Amino acid sequence: MDIRHRLYPYPVLSDMTNDYVNSSFGMQLEVSQGMKEIFLLISLQLENKEIEQLIADGEAEYIIHIECPYTSYRTVIKTDENEIQKSIPEHKLNGKVAICTFIVAKKEIPQYYNSSFNEDYGGMHFSLNRGNIIGIGGQINIEVTKEVEEFSKIPSIFTICRCAADIDESMKFDITGEKIAITLCNKSFENYKLLSGVPTMLPVLHSMLIVPALIYTFEMLRKEGNGEFEDLKWFKSIKRTLNKNNMALNEAVLDNIPSFELAQKSLDLPVNCAFDALVSIDATDEEE
Repeated sequence: MDIRHRLYPYPVLSDMTNDYVNSSFGMQLEVSQGMKEIFLLISLQLENKEIEQLIADGEAEYIIHIECPYTSYRTVIKTDENEIQKSIPEHKLNGKVAICTFIVAKKEIPQYYNSSFNEDYGGMHFSLNRGNIIGIGGQINIEVTKEVEEFSKIPSIFTICRCAADIDESMKFDITGEKIAITLCNKSFENYKLLSGVPTMLPVLHSMLIVPALIYTFEMLRKEGNGEFEDLKWFKSIKRTLNKNNMALNEAVLDNIPSFELAQKSLDLPVNCAFDALVSIDATDEEE
């Protein structure tokens, strides 16, 4: 979500309004990146004793909303703490990530008054309902940029093809070119085109299409050896990926590690990612 200026029928603590005097609410954000996670340290900075007391008394709470439009990841954190640590799996974020903070009423506050109201409000009291926004701490956007050749996210060494004739509806593979070719029947290819435009479905497609292609590839390398494939783009890319996992793409590895294990290591546990993606579709991850 993006915070937009709007008018409220009661005073709201925000840098977009002058409803309060000698008061402020904002946040500081520190971002760090681990091997497979993005770490957020969010520090909430509130200067208004009476709103602080509302939070301490359980009548109000901080809300932190984190959203990544590209991946459809969304989570809401509710807390009375002013410092929050949050780790998010890297595969759930890509591109712009918006972090917004609010203070909201946890229950009805029938006669809300604050001594820091702007003098224009005089001695007015306001009735707040549960969920009404009391303060807006602003929005910070961060960019999560993936490596262009990040093999485990958007494989660039595969090509999805349509079968010329739908005589056989089974999926087929060809590893003789620069890219590994995956051929689908007409109906499956049309479904693939439809689903590939949905970012949250990519991990599922990887498990359905690319994992079997990699298993086939490793089986063919085990059977025929590396010789005729070593100069191909896909071979070099898989070799680099396995090297990052401290594994060599050689005869010993192919003979001693099952192909389905090599495929999963190459794609950073794609089945787990696929399950995560299916569970997260159209779901809001809410934390107390």
